[in-house]
Amino acid sequence: MPSFAALEGLNNDQLQQVDGQAGADISLELKLNHTTANVFDTSVCPANNLEYCRLAFSLSNRYHDGSQDTYDASGNRIPSTTGRKQWLVFKGIQGTINIQKIGLDGVDLQYNNGTTNILKPAIQLSFDAAKPILIRNLGFQSLAIETDDGANEVGPGYLKSDKYCSSSTGTSSCLGGNAFDGNNPLTNTGREKGFLGINMNGNLAVGGTIKMFSCEGGSGGHPRC
Repeated sequence: MPSFAALEGLNNDQLQQVDGQAGADISLELKLNHTTANVFDTSVCPANNLEYCRLAFSLSNRYHDGSQDTYDASGNRIPSTTGRKQWLVFKGIQGTINIQKIGLDGVDLQYNNGTTNILKPAIQLSFDAAKPILIRNLGFQSLAIETDDGANEVGPGYLKSDKYCSSSTGTSSCLGGNAFDGNNPLTNTGREKGFLGINMNGNLAVGGTIKMFSCEGGSGGHPRC
């Protein structure tokens, strides 16, 4: 028996009668200075270039001791905008975050506005507690406050390469102390100067849904709009 199919145009009224729904499961893995084994990548961050594996912030109007500041006729201090900046530097930053599953769907959100039930289209993000977010070696090795050598970021503080000595015997090229670089223990590299380090490993189990929808005011709007 012969058969055939044809495409026919639909008007607006006919299109409004068509219902459909689709979804997607999304996985996302973020790696920073890591190998596929979730360890510090010494080929990207070798011992002689650790200063390029950092994250640094310069806060607004945060400068050095003020020796380049000026004063007005009333004696009020005027901070120097060309002074040496100070930086909050996270050294040896690394980590892997593996989001195994996020469900993306289109759903109908139903709520009551006080008098009637309202049906509203929404985007839904869902999380499965059986597939937790994997956190591996996330953190930094040293936190330090560094200062530029000159005005206008001459000799930037975020690139200073001061290190502690990897043994108790100090040299002219390293600071006193006995702290080796935990990311490069086989190369006898001293730890970068700083006062705090953080390393996190664990699984974050999240269950539930997040619905995103448009808001409008008035009597028909959602109570949170």
